[in-house]
Amino acid sequence: MKSSKYVRFRTEEDLLKSCLRSLSYSYGVYPKVSAIGGKKINPDIDILQIEKTSQNRFRLIGYEIKLMKFNKKSKGLSWNSFYSGIGQALLYLKNGVHRAVLVLGFHENIPNDDLIEDFYDWMYRNRDVLKSILGSYISIGLYLYEGAPISLIIEADCDFYSPNEEIRLLSEELLHGKFSYDKRLKGG
Repeated sequence: MKSSKYVRFRTEEDLLKSCLRSLSYSYGVYPKVSAIGGKKINPDIDILQIEKTSQNRFRLIGYEIKLMKFNKKSKGLSWNSFYSGIGQALLYLKNGVHRAVLVLGFHENIPNDDLIEDFYDWMYRNRDVLKSILGSYISIGLYLYEGAPISLIIEADCDFYSPNEEIRLLSEELLHGKFSYDKRLKGG
């Protein structure tokens, strides 16, 4: 069997664990945030990163993790994960994060690297159009190599601060550690 240039995953949890390892150099990384201030959130935040941007300022970044799979019927990649991932990443903003990142990994059922390279090329060629559609708060990246950083193709360039009092309070609770996350995954 031909070896693959790009890493593949069996489950989204496997991809999530690999992303956690690539973010492990960062302080303030929490997997599977399911409640903020004692209230369940929907969707949960796959990975929350609290990033220090200056002396007294922090940025809340939510990572939505999705696996792109091979669709036997179309003999190409299924775009379902891409579409649902964009929707979930947008909803992270209502849960108090300042920026959202959709991280796309690739399922082990993808038969060859050409499909991944074609998708990467499509994303790169269309990055300006996608950026104008998604706005300034959403990034999209691909996880291509085990242990490497997430390769951002579209990068958010400003933070989302809602005038909505409820969203502002969610941000404050996240910044003060008032949230529930999966401690089992945090350990690696």
